[in-house]
Amino acid sequence: MRQTCGKKEVFFELPYWEHNILRHNLDVMHIEKNVCKNIIGTILNVDGKSKDNLQSRLDLVDMRIRCDLHPQVLSNGKYRLPPSIFSMSKKEKEVFCMVLKDIKVPDVYASNISRCMSLKDQRLYSLKSHDYHILMQDLLPVALRCCMSKNVTSCIIELSNIMKAICGKVLDVEELKKVQDRAALTLCNLEKIFPPSFFTIMVHLVIHLPHEAILGGPVFYRWKYPIERC
Repeated sequence: MRQTCGKKEVFFELPYWEHNILRHNLDVMHIEKNVCKNIIGTILNVDGKSKDNLQSRLDLVDMRIRCDLHPQVLSNGKYRLPPSIFSMSKKEKEVFCMVLKDIKVPDVYASNISRCMSLKDQRLYSLKSHDYHILMQDLLPVALRCCMSKNVTSCIIELSNIMKAICGKVLDVEELKKVQDRAALTLCNLEKIFPPSFFTIMVHLVIHLPHEAILGGPVFYRWKYPIERC
């Protein structure tokens, strides 16, 4: 059990701790899961899961940015939220959901994601952590190609490629340094698309993953999938 002395962890009392270059290991499994949940919940505008709602739009008003997304007050006192660049029409949502509903994957590759897709509610149910892993790296880029503008799709595909590069079985240090720059640029591009409420701490942690892969080695030795199976 970890004990603390005031605000300083007991780990810092270890004689070798100051020489430990990787003191805290970020769990890629949970980061990838939460980032994928943010994306899916926001683009499908799922109630309670979307990061684009009235409160997030009012935050834009307070910050005096993204004037095109500011909520409009109607005559009855309610608000109208202008459509954003990542908003999908009803038809586009149907196409996106149909792609995931009709998807077939090899045995043991992933669970049956098509069973988790509800065409009526246009949302995903009962996904496990590994399902989000497959969605983020393989299925999401395919499903979004015909449902969204190229600017949004290219950013999400680049984020998927970054996660795939980090999770590779064989890592090249020089390539990971390039991935580090790509991660910073991709997050900046995403900030131009999604509202500030989209960027939870999990999304921001993505920028640290390439550097941690350089220090700690392949991710599959350090994430929590084996622990969850046990």
